[in-house]
Amino acid sequence: MNPRRIAMDAIERILYKGGFSNIVINETFHKYVLEDKEKALITKIVLGTVENKMTLEYYIEPFLKKKQKTWIHILLIMSVYQLVYLNIPNAIVVNEAVEIANNRDRAIGSFINAVLRNFLRAPRRGFEGMDDMTRLSIEFSVPAWLVAYLLKDYDVSTLQAIFLAFSKEQKNAIRINTLKTTKKDVKNILDQEGIIYFDHPLVQNGLQVEQNMLHHPLFEEGKITIQDISSQMVAEVLDPDEDAMILDLCSAPGGKDAHLAALMNNGGSIFACDIYEHKINLMKSNFKQLGVENVKTQLIDARQVYLHVKEESFNDVLADLPCSGLGVMGHKVDLKYHITHQSIQEVMDLQKEILSKTYMLPKVGGHLIISTCTINKGENEELSQWFIKQYPQYQVVREIMLLPHEVESDGFYICKLRRNEA
Repeated sequence: MNPRRIAMDAIERILYKGGFSNIVINETFHKYVLEDKEKALITKIVLGTVENKMTLEYYIEPFLKKKQKTWIHILLIMSVYQLVYLNIPNAIVVNEAVEIANNRDRAIGSFINAVLRNFLRAPRRGFEGMDDMTRLSIEFSVPAWLVAYLLKDYDVSTLQAIFLAFSKEQKNAIRINTLKTTKKDVKNILDQEGIIYFDHPLVQNGLQVEQNMLHHPLFEEGKITIQDISSQMVAEVLDPDEDAMILDLCSAPGGKDAHLAALMNNGGSIFACDIYEHKINLMKSNFKQLGVENVKTQLIDARQVYLHVKEESFNDVLADLPCSGLGVMGHKVDLKYHITHQSIQEVMDLQKEILSKTYMLPKVGGHLIISTCTINKGENEELSQWFIKQYPQYQVVREIMLLPHEVESDGFYICKLRRNEA
């Protein structure tokens, strides 16, 4: 089976049938027997075409007189993606596209050939003369409504820097699991194997590496785990005592709890809640691999916890809240097409509902941590302001907004609040 034809089918499932890129790609690889280099090419074409869909359509538009059938449209934009973004000879890209078209309809092969040859001969279309919103939308392939939505929080230059950071390939981030090893020992192994890595100034035990570590013995032995640098900051900002009682309201997949367990040397108790049983099982498996012993998983809705525990039961409560996920658009490339204004409003309502049902759970002198992986201020700074207005017994200890272009990591928000009175 032609890898580009496989990629074409995957793109259609993501862009036109509501599929999520990671799920579609995994299912595709289970369906076909493929070599590693074929998998790499398919992944690159699928993710790149989806991520740059609107830009690619803008590039090809002058060479089309009318709207094309879905499969022809996909074949054209994925071919333009390869011609513009990948180091593949033009002749190979065009010939492969023509062959795929001929196998579907021989009359279309000559059309595909003509369009792509005309595209290659003409100067590439620029973005001059557009207003800022339209330019950002087309240049970075972000729906116009979402650009407008974010421009209420950020000026044009900042939003452009954020989108540019999303478009760059991020380094792989790992966290050293200090329950099983040390940062020094992990660095020694990476040095011996010639794996390039970088310390990150934001966290104590995180590294950025120039290699996927998912199948490395360090990962398989639980000595490291895959965790974004921004995400690693949450546990460090919480900064728990070793004998603390901690509640994590929305835990899955459990990376922050495993980090807390390491910071606590497996002391104290962490109660990790989630509403999906399969995610509870995933967390248990991850905790076992990482040597985590002080976490108890609970199958429960965060909004129902207060019915089962007394007020002031915990030293710290972590509310890693459901959010729009706009801070992780760099590696969830289809998210910007699935999300809607309504879905953002719904998640903001859910955030407030969770906080209003759990504000009483930290002890006086204890802490509540609000965190999200989004950059929308309505889900972040404005949410914390609303919370303090509703519950003035809390005060902000530390508030951090991590923007992707500033930290070379996901967009993330963290607010640590102290409860001063009952």
